[in-house]
Amino acid sequence: MSSFASRLVPVAVASILCGIALAGGDKGDHMKMMDADSDGKVTAAEHADGAKKMFGKMDADKNGRVTAAEMDAAHPMMKHHKDHDQASARSDDKAHGDKAHGGKMMSSSEKIATMDANSDGQLTAEEHAAGAKKMFTKMDRDSDGTLTAQELREGHRSMMSANE
Repeated sequence: MSSFASRLVPVAVASILCGIALAGGDKGDHMKMMDADSDGKVTAAEHADGAKKMFGKMDADKNGRVTAAEMDAAHPMMKHHKDHDQASARSDDKAHGDKAHGGKMMSSSEKIATMDANSDGQLTAEEHAAGAKKMFTKMDRDSDGTLTAQELREGHRSMMSANE
């Protein structure tokens, strides 16, 4: 995998995970949704379970694959989140001197393409799980096998503002 693609996989997964997690709530909802035992940390297993649930929500026809159309259909409930992310990206751009995807959100097709191992234009549960695992590893800065709320926040911010 190219360096460019390896940086986009976590961005795409973070966008998917955080987008669904934040639909209808505040930033703390992502942590609450992932932290199944409410111990203040998200384990790799909790993160994987959250990713699996989100994939299930996006897979409207339950065929084990998510298309861009299905991802788009899952995202209208997150319009305020998309607006928030665009404003956040602009704010982060100013603070960090970076341009997160040119100041705009990735399309569903772009998100899928970053994780689509067989390039068929669809995201399988396995491809989504692999992307989520990579994202968890990158966000676990102290390599303790768990993510704190701060690691989740900083990891998402870092991935969303990564230079291409």
